[in-house]
Amino acid sequence: MTRDTLKVRFPVIRLFEAPAIALSPASVLIGMIASVLLGLLGWIVDDILPLDESMTEAIAANRRVYIDTDLRFDRWANAKLLRPWASVVDPAISILTASPQKYEPLNTTRAVATRGFHSLIQFGFALGLWSCCGTILCRRSAQLFNGDDESTVWRSISYSIPRVRNSLGAPAIPLVAAGMIGVAFIITGFVGRMPGLGQTGLMLASPVLVAAGLAMTFLLLATAFGWPLMIAAIATDDCDSFGGLSRAYSGLTGRPWHMAGFTVTGLMIGGMLMLVVDFVVGITTANIIVPIAFSAGEKHAFASLQEPLAGLFSLLANGIGISSFWSISTVIYLLLRWEVDGVPLERLAMDDELRPVREPFPVVGIPATDVTNSPDDMTKAG
Repeated sequence: MTRDTLKVRFPVIRLFEAPAIALSPASVLIGMIASVLLGLLGWIVDDILPLDESMTEAIAANRRVYIDTDLRFDRWANAKLLRPWASVVDPAISILTASPQKYEPLNTTRAVATRGFHSLIQFGFALGLWSCCGTILCRRSAQLFNGDDESTVWRSISYSIPRVRNSLGAPAIPLVAAGMIGVAFIITGFVGRMPGLGQTGLMLASPVLVAAGLAMTFLLLATAFGWPLMIAAIATDDCDSFGGLSRAYSGLTGRPWHMAGFTVTGLMIGGMLMLVVDFVVGITTANIIVPIAFSAGEKHAFASLQEPLAGLFSLLANGIGISSFWSISTVIYLLLRWEVDGVPLERLAMDDELRPVREPFPVVGIPATDVTNSPDDMTKAG
């Protein structure tokens, strides 16, 4: 059985091509830039809406810390691999789980609103960042997966920037729908305060509330797990926001078990890659520090080098993890697209600059008449 035959019978094998795609220097560099921007956005949010100590502890309990302040390497490699997804989903969870804490007997509404607004700003900034950088990395990954050696990173950037609005709009559609359901729940809660008929009305409306709650849950979960596929669809097929949403949902609902299998396999492959990266980083750090510390003869040499080296290597590992996440997401989307719609894996929308220029259609109709001659003049001339 040849290699091509194995790829046809077992398309999941194509996921093993994602690490080589992710290690492209240009993709890693874009991932490093995105990692720095994510940290800067975190600082900007803290400056815009500073929180007191109690609020900071409450938020830290609901989400991960996005910046490696202690500069230690994560031994569980998927922490860096899933950073794009976690940076969007964690603030969303904080918004949904915002509730009064035990130590907030006073001004509870203000504290909850402040925490929710803080998480909302983080969610918006992270979604905007990955709508831009994620589209570029998915486009670049699709080009490398397609074997397009002539493509450059600048083509990926020029293709992706005009489509950032589509990448933002695709998850916004179901989120707005879920928000409208949430607003309906709030209005229903006010109705429940009506004396007499309020509680009775809530009891009668409970089946509708359950159905609406299930619909809201489906929208949120499908958006959370299908969001990377929306970005990949827009980057590879040049579809609009609704097209990216529908293609991601068709992959989730049409082949849910295949989607789960591809995701687990992709996480395993990406996790192994990040473990290898951490291993190489550890050895490289030792190779640099040990000879210098030996020749310097002081412990300060090790301490002074450890922090900057750890910071640089952590930034590099984050860049590889971010590039791997979007590369794996792109390959998973191409596999689902092939299984659901039968589209070949290698089919990719052309770059804007390579598309042929469309000539305007010739005007077909009644020839123009001489407006200087009126029908009466023509009659007189005859």
